[in-house]
Amino acid sequence: MTGNKIVPVGEIRSIVLGNKWLVEGDQNYDYSKRDPTGLIIVDSKRRRVGKVLDVIGNVTKPFLLVEPLGDQKPYDKLFLEVPVKKIRRNRR
Repeated sequence: MTGNKIVPVGEIRSIVLGNKWLVEGDQNYDYSKRDPTGLIIVDSKRRRVGKVLDVIGNVTKPFLLVEPLGDQKPYDKLFLEVPVKKIRRNRR
């Protein structure tokens, strides 16, 4: 069984490489231990708006390269949807 943890990442800083987004990453999340490549970006209403392609920059100020899933650019705060495994305990 898996669930999803929501990690705040920030807002879109610029549009690069044609139609890709450069999103400022959260400094408290460790991107080197938990690679977010391939994870989904959602907006404040939990609508899926993008997919992470790569992490760019240094550890203190990381940026995420995001491919948009639709044509609309979200104007509010973005979040990273991280899958988390739920631990099932033996009920004996």
